[in-house]
Amino acid sequence: MPDGIGFGLFHTGHLVWLFICILFTVCFMCYYIKADSSKRRRAEQILAYSMPAWILLRIIYIIIIHEQLLYELPFHLCSLTGILCALHCMTGWKWTGQVLYTLGLPGTVLALVFPNWAFYPLVHFITIEGFLFHIEIVMYVSAMLYSHKIVPESGKILQVIAFLALTVAPVYFFDKHFHTNYMFVNWPSEGSPLELLADWWGNPGYLAGYAFLVILCILLMYAGHKIIRKLFF
Repeated sequence: MPDGIGFGLFHTGHLVWLFICILFTVCFMCYYIKADSSKRRRAEQILAYSMPAWILLRIIYIIIIHEQLLYELPFHLCSLTGILCALHCMTGWKWTGQVLYTLGLPGTVLALVFPNWAFYPLVHFITIEGFLFHIEIVMYVSAMLYSHKIVPESGKILQVIAFLALTVAPVYFFDKHFHTNYMFVNWPSEGSPLELLADWWGNPGYLAGYAFLVILCILLMYAGHKIIRKLFF
């Protein structure tokens, strides 16, 4: 994309998209809370199975416009989260729920606040796909938490760490070999807090702070769930 046609972080267009995301989530949760079990299940399936469809549609789009598919593979955390949503919906495996809550949910919210697709125009297929795909993750995980199909359990933190180890390591070596930047382990996402870490500690020094923040995020997500449950339930 040519320089200067994207939308600025926290400029009006970005804030409008964030408002739309919040509105979609609130409306969906109002529907989900009032729906019976069969309608809830149908809504869960539509959300979960549409995420891999979004990924496939994006790949098809990139092929059609003859861009480099190497940079559009589903190796970012949010892409993996979307696939995990479908897997969780299909199997109900508890470890997927732990990963979705501790990593997928906060990672997705951060992606919406600091989108790495901001160099695209405000109204563009990639922009629309980016926001809709990410907000579907938020809606799905929120619904699973409400229905207790995802129950955060701090004792299963090792499952989350194992997922990180099994995914980040191969992605890191893939990035180094092909000079890509999946999971932002080659260089920080522009405009994100990782840029501050890179300014302080350099590259690859920022990776140490990155790892610390990820572990801290996992611990805070578990702690936050315990606090909310004690205060309101």
